[in-house]
Formats: sequence, C-alpha cells, structure tokens
Amino acid sequence: MQWQFGDGWTYVNLSDASDTHVLNVIQEAVEGLGFGASDQRGPQTQDRFVVTQTLLLWIDQTGFVGKMNGLWRLNGASASNLDFVVRDAGRPLNFLIIGEKGSGQFPPGYPGSEHSEFPNRTPEPNDNPSCANRDWCNQYAHEEAAPITDGDIPWWSACNDGNVDFGTIFTPIEETINGDFLHLLYEAPLVKVADGDGNYDGDACGEDWLFPNGTRGTVWLQAGFDIPLSGPFVDRLFRFRNEAGNPPFNGPMSLIGGFVLTTWPNPHPQKALHQWMNPQENNFTETKTGITLLAGLWNLFTPIFGQGDIIFAWMGQPFGISAFPTEVPGRTAILSHIGESDNDDVGTCLCEVHGGLEMGGGVLHGGISLPIGSGETSIFARRRLELPGNVLYPRTMVYDAVDDFQHGTGEGAADGWGAATGFHDANHMLFGPYTSDWCGFHGTANFFMQVDNTDADDLKVVTVDIFDATAGAVLASREITRTEFNTPFVFQDFALDFDATGIANHALEARVYWHDVSFVKVSTVSITLQVD
Repeated sequence: MQWQFGDGWTYVNLSDASDTHVLNVIQEAVEGLGFGASDQRGPQTQDRFVVTQTLLLWIDQTGFVGKMNGLWRLNGASASNLDFVVRDAGRPLNFLIIGEKGSGQFPPGYPGSEHSEFPNRTPEPNDNPSCANRDWCNQYAHEEAAPITDGDIPWWSACNDGNVDFGTIFTPIEETINGDFLHLLYEAPLVKVADGDGNYDGDACGEDWLFPNGTRGTVWLQAGFDIPLSGPFVDRLFRFRNEAGNPPFNGPMSLIGGFVLTTWPNPHPQKALHQWMNPQENNFTETKTGITLLAGLWNLFTPIFGQGDIIFAWMGQPFGISAFPTEVPGRTAILSHIGESDNDDVGTCLCEVHGGLEMGGGVLHGGISLPIGSGETSIFARRRLELPGNVLYPRTMVYDAVDDFQHGTGEGAADGWGAATGFHDANHMLFGPYTSDWCGFHGTANFFMQVDNTDADDLKVVTVDIFDATAGAVLASREITRTEFNTPFVFQDFALDFDATGIANHALEARVYWHDVSFVKVSTVSITLQVD
C-alpha cells in the first residue's frame, strides 16, 4: 500500500473519488473540528487519514498510539459526489467526541475518543493492601498525551505528567492490505496511567507492569485496525505481548474500554444515540431502570439521569444504539466483538462519572484469554464498530386518500375522496392508516386537497391533524379556511409538522375532519420523515 501526502495531510484514498476531492473532504473534516492550525492537539502532518467510500478516519499518531480520534460517515456516492451524511450548521460532524462542537475540545474525562484500561490488583508499597481485594489498585494502559481534567476522577489526572506529549510520534509496526482490509498495527508498553492509592500523588506513573511477585517488566499492548476497503465499519484490534524473561502475565479483569461517541448526560443534539436500543439476538434487561429491550427491535429507551452510570454489560451479542428507530447513516452504531474467542463482554455505558456515551466492553479477560507465558502473545481481540444505514432520508411515503384510509363521511372518486354539503354530514373524511412507521421521527404531513369556491367566506372547511390512536393524543393540528385555497377545483398542498420522536410502537393517524361548509376533495396525504 502507498500513503500519499498532499495539502499537509498523510492519507490513503480507498474510494473512487479523485485525490483532489478526497483532500477537500479531509480539509473540511479537519476544519470542522475547530482546532487552530497551531494547535498540536488537532490533526497533524504526521497523523494519517483513511478515506473509503463510506468512512473517513483520523488515525492520531501524534501523542497517541495510533488512536482513532475522528470518524465521519460518508454517503457512498461516486467521484465528486462523495460527501458527509451528517453536518452541524454546515460543518461535518465527527461521530466521535473530539471536536464535536466545532470548538477544538478534548473530553475532560477520557484520553481522546477511545480509552483502554487494564486493572492491576498488586499493591504498590504506598497502596492500602486491601486494594488487592477490590477491583483494582492501579490502572494500566498506553501512555498518551491528552490530560484528564475531570475533577471527579483524580486517580486519572494524577498521571497526567508523563513522557508523551502531542509531539511524540508513534508509527505502525505493521501496515498492509490483507484481502479486503487495510491493516494497521501499533505497539507500546502497558504502563501505569491511574494512581489509586488515595493520595493521587502520581507515584510510579508511566512505569511498567507490576507483577504479583513485586517485579516490574515490559508487557506490550498491541493496538490496531482492520479497515475494510468497502463497508461502513471498523475493526479495532488488541493483543498483549509478554516480554521474554517476565513471569506469566495475567489480570483480574480485562482490557476495558471502547469508543467515546459524545458527552453524557448532555449528548450533542445530533448524537442522541441512546434513544433507541437494539440487542440483536436476545432480549436484555437493563438492571438500573428495569427496562427490557426486545431482541431484533429498536426499543425506545428512557434513561435515569443523576443516578450514576447506566451500564449494559456482558450482552454476548451485537448491540445497536440509534437516534431513530431504524438504521440511519451517521446516526446509528452497532458494536460487536468478533475475535476468535472471548467475545461475550459487549456493552454500552451512559457514563456520568467520566462524562461520555461509550460503546465497548471488555476484551482479553483473565481466566479466558490470559494468562500468557514469558515471551508469548495473546489472541487478537476484535471489536467492530459499524455505522450502518442507507442514505434514504428525508423519506417520503404517499398515501392514497381512497385506498389507504378509513372514512367517516364522503365518497370516493377517480381522483380522490370528496364530501359535499347537502349530501354528507360533518365527520372525518379520512382517518388512518394506524401505522408505527412514523414513530421516532420529526415529520411533515402534506394534505393534497381542493375546494369548489375560494372566496364565498372565510370559514374553516377542514381540520387536519396527526393523531396518536394508542395514546389518544393529538400530536399536531391545523384548521384550514376556504380562502387559504388559491384556485377552485385545483389541488393544493397544506403542510403540518409533527413530532413523534418520543413515541414507540404506537398507531399513528393522519386525519381530515370535514366541517360541512364547502365541497372538499382530498387526493393524497404524504408523510416526510426527517432525521435532522
């Protein structure tokens, strides 16, 4: 494979767009993050960008061990039509947390848009020995540049001062195209990055793994990516390598972490991905809320705020979250573990303590994938993040007034359903179709109607509404008078906006109530569902 350099960026173009167009796409994404040209925290010349037909990735090598700090969903269009599918006030919106508000910000509670932590239960000399009986005494991971500034987690900020800054460059130990994937692999030591002694004085931060016998030795954490040449997903790879001469390497838990998508409990408005959840194979009950999520369906989820983290763990199946009750590109994510084994610890965290919405879980567990002996490597863990969906929105559905609705008054004709004074009684001309397809969306209903006279008076001739038949509630309503029609016997659109975002699996109707003051005919009702 061949990396290219242009306009200040190192990149590989796996799309069918020209290099010129791809560079424009990269530049627009970078500018949308909001880092100034002199801000080393943002994308740098030594970082790498990967562009496929459906994804743009920023692989951060300056201050990070090849971490994905930027991910944008592209529309899959050919050549110069390749574009972003989600924009915020015009700028491309990073699917991950960094720069999501366009102000060049890192999250205060995470070292970038991903995190990994490996707990250690061996007490250091100044640790309370009882930590050996808790989850961890100290946390280990790659040492990276981004400081932790969240005051709620001082054990992490205790290790901010280290040897890695935003000028430190990491390069891959492997970079190849294997079949249908671009393969990148990085390696750096597993070192202490969180000081749990209670004093948070930062002692031994950056030092090698502490083995149970009290010795330290270098254990390497390999981290990389398999990026498909086509397909809207990324496989994140992890593997441990225990340096020859070390004791066996094990751990009390696993390599915990994942992708940090947005802030929590106040997600970016276009990244409210927690609203709909889908365990893809088996029902799952979330313990804090007691809400059961049904398998294979998009379930409306209402979280509890202010009561700490809400954690979905050990799901043992692919798990989807979405801003809508369907797969919408750039607004839906599905996470799964697909390594050769040890794949059950799939999860999502609505994390109030760290302040982020994460998708991940644990990989390479002690007692499953570990221990490994001196000079040995573990299996590869493979965490897949998919951004599925076709570019189908706004989506418009057209309903025929005669065939797709029920009727309380009037009669059918070749070009619609009509009601005439002297022949019919006031009632609903149209009601139905009792569909759940509109649930979870903002929408606009367009009623295509005509009258026989536009200036005899200005009385209301119909009332149109969107009605939730399950809840017995009107979601939106509009009265339409005679003079709002422009020309007699000419069909005209009348729009009604509605909000069904907080509704799941209800029977919704579009209704036309006729007031028996004028001839009215309805031809169609169209419903346009929005995802912005």
